[in-house]
Amino acid sequence: MKKQYFALKSSLPMLRFDELPPITSARFLEMCEAFVAPKLLHFLEALTLAPKEIPQVEKNFKEAAIPTGSSWKSDFIAMEKYVQWEITLRNTLAALRAGKQAKDPAQFQIRDTALDSTAVAAAQNIFGMTADPLEKERALDLARWNFLDGMEWNHAFNFEALCIYRCKLMILEKWAVRKKGDPVKNLDSAAEKSENALKDQNNNYNIQNQE
Repeated sequence: MKKQYFALKSSLPMLRFDELPPITSARFLEMCEAFVAPKLLHFLEALTLAPKEIPQVEKNFKEAAIPTGSSWKSDFIAMEKYVQWEITLRNTLAALRAGKQAKDPAQFQIRDTALDSTAVAAAQNIFGMTADPLEKERALDLARWNFLDGMEWNHAFNFEALCIYRCKLMILEKWAVRKKGDPVKNLDSAAEKSENALKDQNNNYNIQNQE
């Protein structure tokens, strides 16, 4: 049976999409320190809104010596599903944008990942919206939020519930930062950084394959 974090999860403020975050990630992680094992806390800290690979306990936590038995692996299933969904979403968007500009999408995509059909549908629907880039970005984050919501009912108080909470909190924090400045400029900057990061990653991938 998975460990439950009733006291911790019950003490966390409720998160609502499109509202300011009621707590910071720093404070959330600080609260987790008293309840969560250090190796699992490291996993929470490492979560990102722009993952580049599916979390793999054996690969990503080898240095932390996390046991690879089934009881530990089960703590990461929800995040494996979410990251797979997120990467599919980004890969689909990259393909749609590249097609519109007559470019090869491979340079903007993360390779060797499983496909999630619901993420493909979400990307296609939002890409085809008649809306400005900021509204589309909000729609993408709402799709992310809804996907996380869909898993939450089955993970009310376990470690995966904390992972879901952290991902939702990062979405709210992203928009809180953008509201402080020029949201359109921030969105363009974020998109450019994301594309450049993927290009660098794929260049490294090609170099390694040539060696």
